[in-house]
Amino acid sequence: MEDSMTTESRKKKVFVMAGEASGDLHGSHVVRRLVLGSKEIDACEVVCWGGDMMAEAGGKLLSHYKERSIMGLWEVIRNLRKISQFLDQAKIDILAEKPDLLLLIDNPGFNLRIADWAKSQGITVHYYIAPKAWAWNTGRIKTMRRVIEKLYVIFPFEVSFFAKHQMLAEYVGNPILEEIDRSLQRFHDQKAWDVDLAEELMDVKASEPISLEERFSEDVTENIRFGETLNKMGRVILLMPGSRKNEVKSLLPNFVAAARKFDNQAMCVVAGAPGLDAAFYQEILAESVLGGLISQADFDSVKVYFGATYHLLMQLGDGELIGPIKSRLQKRGLALVASGTATLETALLGVPQVVAYRVNGFTYFMAKRLVNLRWVSLVNILLNRGLLEEHLQDVSPERLSMALTQLSENQSNMQAGYQELRDLLAMPNGSSASDVVVRGILRQMR
Repeated sequence: MEDSMTTESRKKKVFVMAGEASGDLHGSHVVRRLVLGSKEIDACEVVCWGGDMMAEAGGKLLSHYKERSIMGLWEVIRNLRKISQFLDQAKIDILAEKPDLLLLIDNPGFNLRIADWAKSQGITVHYYIAPKAWAWNTGRIKTMRRVIEKLYVIFPFEVSFFAKHQMLAEYVGNPILEEIDRSLQRFHDQKAWDVDLAEELMDVKASEPISLEERFSEDVTENIRFGETLNKMGRVILLMPGSRKNEVKSLLPNFVAAARKFDNQAMCVVAGAPGLDAAFYQEILAESVLGGLISQADFDSVKVYFGATYHLLMQLGDGELIGPIKSRLQKRGLALVASGTATLETALLGVPQVVAYRVNGFTYFMAKRLVNLRWVSLVNILLNRGLLEEHLQDVSPERLSMALTQLSENQSNMQAGYQELRDLLAMPNGSSASDVVVRGILRQMR
């Protein structure tokens, strides 16, 4: 009798897998809803292969994405043995946990292999943030149809794309909009963006020198000079060189050199990536000084902030687009952004940007032959036109500084395109992406 009651009262268990920072972020909102439950839904147990955010949301973290972050075709080939070991360990963990449902988030190179295996084990698979089969390798859809029970997509056109390939998909809205709206509300409540607060901090701290430790601050919430520093800057160039180590190493020195070549009085503000630390950025820039790519003055112009990407974008963005955020920096900032999710975040918060990216030569050679897209940035893909200037492989300071000059002289069309993008991605009923995903999971497990 006791065993029977225990079985009946057992919480449903969901295993969530993400392979990078953005998946960890978007997955954390799903995890939190599942763990907490509500009047309408029973709380679930959640086990994760993810990151810090999923763990903070209440998931039991078994493996961190930092241990598995591999980007680029050549890099994947070089690490095939390691990837095979990760796949084996994932299967071991899933079998040990016996989940009622497996939720895979993005990261298709790894997750589709797990989905195929999970189907063979009789495990129900849902997929959030679909593989970009519309960009390349449509052959994956045959496997997706066979192994995925429910597909949640984040771009409106994906519904009709997958329908043409006899696969049902549900548009849930874009999780970046959800995250931005959360951040706007949080900063509004905390008045973290308030100019008066920033001026008050200036009065208190104006005579104190900025130390290297403050300049490479671990967490903006612990850096009382954040508002002061931003508002004292005349020209700010926001640098977003990616979230993976190889991306940052490849792009950051050139981004700094380009920004300073464009305006040698500019302050370079870097949005530090989750999973990386201040010492990593400091080491890259110090090596660039020794190598002659940037000067000591360029090095001194750099400030790296962690946990502050949306705050930085809000301070620099178009107030008419994102609401009543007060900042003297609005319409005075520009951004250099690595192609990826960050281009969409930057656009949705109204910051003029230039997109750049560089990968291993072999990876680029193969991508040119496999990827069926005219543009690489999500903004241009979604709008189906070249709103943003894209620079691939050739990311020299000279080329990027020229692009910043052209951008600074003509921004009106970009802001109009940004508003069009926000309208395109909004959910008409106001639901958040994570709400829709959670409802789909719970319907499946009833």
